[in-house]
Formats: sequence, structure tokens, C-alpha cells
Amino acid sequence: MVIAGVWIAAAWGDDPEAVLNRQRDANAPQGVYRQGAPHTDRVGRPMTKYDPTQSFFQIGAWGAPLPGKYYDSECDWRELKDAGFNTVWPWAADPQKALDAGKEAGMQIVLMGEIPDAAVAAIKDHPNLLGNVWKDEPIGGLGSADMDGLFAKFVAYRERTRKTAPNLPVFVNDAPWIMPPATSWWVKWNAAGDVSCHDNYPIMNRSGRAPSIGADPNGIPQSVALAVADGKEQKPVWLIVGAFDQPGAYGQSFPFRYPTPEQLRACVYAGVIHGATGIVYFIWDTYVGRDGAVIGMAPHPLVSYAPNPKKEGFPNPTPATPLQLISAKALWETAAQVNKELHELVPAILAPTAGPDAGYTVKIEGKAPTATPIRTLLKPNPEGGYTLLTVNLDDAVLKVTYEFPRALKNVEVLFENRSPETLADGARSFVLTYEPFATHVVRLQMAS
Repeated sequence: MVIAGVWIAAAWGDDPEAVLNRQRDANAPQGVYRQGAPHTDRVGRPMTKYDPTQSFFQIGAWGAPLPGKYYDSECDWRELKDAGFNTVWPWAADPQKALDAGKEAGMQIVLMGEIPDAAVAAIKDHPNLLGNVWKDEPIGGLGSADMDGLFAKFVAYRERTRKTAPNLPVFVNDAPWIMPPATSWWVKWNAAGDVSCHDNYPIMNRSGRAPSIGADPNGIPQSVALAVADGKEQKPVWLIVGAFDQPGAYGQSFPFRYPTPEQLRACVYAGVIHGATGIVYFIWDTYVGRDGAVIGMAPHPLVSYAPNPKKEGFPNPTPATPLQLISAKALWETAAQVNKELHELVPAILAPTAGPDAGYTVKIEGKAPTATPIRTLLKPNPEGGYTLLTVNLDDAVLKVTYEFPRALKNVEVLFENRSPETLADGARSFVLTYEPFATHVVRLQMAS
């Protein structure tokens, strides 16, 4: 920011677009977690140094029913496992049954809601227990609920649970309402949990398609960065991303829309680049979502999950259109691909971020709807060299030049079926083109 300010002050004679380019170039590289990325092991114990035998990067599915028949769907957690998920947040489930299901499926479990004291004592040492989210989006009660009283209840529950299960992370999941008058309360809620967790679904627009996943005031970069700062870079940050459609009357007030595959991948990487050390998806398509007028993602989505929509007890069948069914399956396959990438990248993601010795500059060319459309994070690669995570936050086509302090020996874009970049002898830079919401992950080596 300071660099950008210096450039702007020295550039009064430039046209506005040139000034804007200087500003967004300066804001592209992120420097979070230079001392190590805070995360957990499989049972929620905090860690700051990556250990291949202990470190755990959550890839979760929010609100999944327990395995078996759930209304008109057969919920098979093997589908989650096959798609690269390693954690389930079970919907309205008995804690012991949920944990036993997790053990059977090889999944860690985040229990949703307040757990009775006796149940906490019974499950506290279960090897599949990752955490307990006490409440969803408490910030939504601001202005209508007794927020002080609600917060006091959470603190009392957290302290009571810690006495019985000191290793169990207890936290809330909040909405990305980080603007005044909610900012101070949002910070307070996130600071109070053992991990920081929030959802952010930027693919919504009341007048057209979403122009950015990073638009002010509450895009994914803004909310994740605030969570990281709130925890002083010492607390794990979990981000819930959206893979759902909100049709009908409710969607008029809250017009959440399916992301494109590119947008879903960009949401995940934008979160990771700004400090998320766990990713959760909302939502696996079952009657859990459909009852709330939400159509999620699934490998084999159904038109409806209500066995008899006209029967009392099934007021919201929320049938899917043919195109929604296509999107649901496409996003499931996208999530599976992104999850595969995350599994491979975990050693780099959880490593300390590269310091000034690997300093690089970013030059962005093209018009975008926000001032800083490209975000990047450079991590040491355990196999040698570096891994550069990059994302285009915007609905824009951009040309980006990356320049490094030393000659580049090798530059390879991963996960895109591309050959390594062709480099001239002694070249210190390379150029990538970004389609709207594109993500590029680059493995590179510099000369010693």
C-alpha cells in the first residue's frame, strides 16, 4: 500500500489508467504467514510448522446428511471421499453417530451446534473429531438479537467444553458482513473462537453477473485478510465457499447464483492466497439444501429430493431445471479437480511464505472492474524452487508479467496440461494471460 501511495503521488501527470495500473501492480503479491501458516492436525490441535505426518488441511462438505437414505436421495460418503473431501460437517446428526460414520468413511468430522456436556465427555478423544461449530452466522442477529447475551452464551459454552475436551476447537461460522456497523462484532466473534471461520459467496448481483470475487467492501480477499489479521497470523482460518444456486422468491432478496467452474476455482484460490488454511464447500446437493431453496452440487443430482412434494412436511421441493442439473454436476467435477490440486499443494500452502530474497514484481495489463484484480502468493516448494499461486479476481482478460531477481531455470504452469514455458537464456521474467476469473499455479526455479 505504501509503495502504491508513493507511485501515485509521483504520477500526477499520468492518465488515470496508468495510475490505476501502478496501484494494482503493487497490491498483487501477498506476504501473509512468513513465519509459518497456522493450521491444525487431524483432531484440531493447532500447528504452525508443516509436518507431513501430522498436518491437516481441511477440505470439507457443509451440511451433509449421514450416510444412508435421506428423503429421496441415497447419501453415500464414498462420493465425497472420491471427490477429494476429507471432512464432513454433518447435518442435524447425533455426535456419536456422526463420528462413527466418519471413522467408517475415513473422514474427519466438524460437529454442528451445541453438544450436551455428557456427549462432549463421551466423544472428546474420538480420532475423527476435528471441531465443533457452535452457531452459524451470529453476526446476522446484529440489530435484532441480544448480541451481548448471545456472545456470553458462546464464551460460557466454549469455556465449559474446554474443561472437558481441551483439544477440541470450538468456534462459530460467520457471514462476511465486515462493514460498519458489523465490523467490531465480526472481529469479536472471530477472535473468540479457537479457529476463525466464515463463509463468503460473492457470486451474486442484483443487476447483472458478478464482476468480481474481490470487490469492495466484502470480497473474499477482504474477509479472509481481516480474519488473518484478527488472529494475528496465529490462528487457523477456514473459508466456506459457495457452489449453489438460490432460485425463486428467496433468491430475489438474496440473489446467490451458481459460480462458473472458473469462478469456483478462483474463490478457493483467492481464499488460500489471502490466508485460508482450510476450505469448506456449501453445499452437497441433498434435501438439506433444497428445503432451504438451495440447489447445490452433486455427481448425480436429482430434479427433486422430496418423495412427495404435495405431502405435508415437504413445503420446499425446489426442483432443478435441466441447466441447473448440468451446472450441479459440472461444479462437483470442478470441486473434485480443485481438491486434487489442494492435496498436492498442501506442503507448499502450509510452508512459510517466501521472503524478500525471492522478491518479484507483477505488471498487469488490461482493463478490470476492480483496482487490484490479480493476487499472488509465493511459497517454497519442498521439492526445490517455488510454487506461485495466482488468481484473477475479476471478469476481465489480463496480461501479467512476473519478474524475479535472478535468472529463471524453469517455469511450469501446473494442472493445465501445458508444456513448461520457453525461456531465453538469462530470462528473469515470464508472461501469463488470464481469462476472466482464471487461476494459474506455477512451479519455478531460479538460478542460484
